Amino acid sequence: MNDTTYINILVTLDANYILPLRVLLFSMLRADPAARYTVYVAHASLTPADFVRIRQGLDTARCTLVPLPVPPDLLADAPVLRRLTKASYYRLIAPSILPQDVDRILYLDPDITVLHSLRDFYATDLCGNYIAAAGHTAGFLRLCNLLRLGIRHNADYVNSGVMLMDVKKLRALENAEEIFAFVRRNAYRLSLGDQDTVNAFYDGHILCVDPLRFNMDEKCFQRAHKRGEIDKAWVQENTVILHYDGADKPWNPPYKGQLGAHFFRLRRELEETVGEKL
Repeated sequence: MNDTTYINILVTLDANYILPLRVLLFSMLRADPAARYTVYVAHASLTPADFVRIRQGLDTARCTLVPLPVPPDLLADAPVLRRLTKASYYRLIAPSILPQDVDRILYLDPDITVLHSLRDFYATDLCGNYIAAAGHTAGFLRLCNLLRLGIRHNADYVNSGVMLMDVKKLRALENAEEIFAFVRRNAYRLSLGDQDTVNAFYDGHILCVDPLRFNMDEKCFQRAHKRGEIDKAWVQENTVILHYDGADKPWNPPYKGQLGAHFFRLRRELEETVGEKL
């Protein structure tokens, strides 16, 4: 579909992340009143009642939820590591579980809020790459991650919580079994699980984008703020995707980060829309 108002989204979650997912979807609709979304929800355990909850407060004329149950046999041979569970593979094997007519999709972790339209990012020219993503590490830590994984071609070590994916190219490139085999061969160095796998498996095929705009987290904010480059007003005006990665989450008080106000505001607006506390 060539209409740029249509955006495919992929999320993966269990019932513990329904609340942040609802805020994420609500934020996408708020950020761009003209955009329309098809949201593929890859899962192993969500119920029809869970999807009823997720749809509450959403403009379902502009946001179509598509349950995407992952067949257990598809992951029967998937190697499990300390930080690579069966569920962690869902984003890695997306071409194997998405409908054949999906050529491009934006993967988002559910612990995200959207502040501005996703359309420009979604239309990014991948320049022949398979994925566009942003890095969160800097300096020595970034270099260590690249050296640890033997990465020679990627410009950065990227965060796998936001990935614009050329599904058509990925579908032609590999199947799930090739990823499983890669993990088996490299298990000793994949200490960060699926994120390490993304960076190493797609070495040389990742387009690096600006994390301050397309995958802002607390650490990115703090580094840039200390350098005097940005403040909270800059985030409100310029950041498209805000990512609450790490253990500290705004829906689990007390939240100690600097960027929780965006989540709290959107949660209140969603509660006002549905007429109940979430």
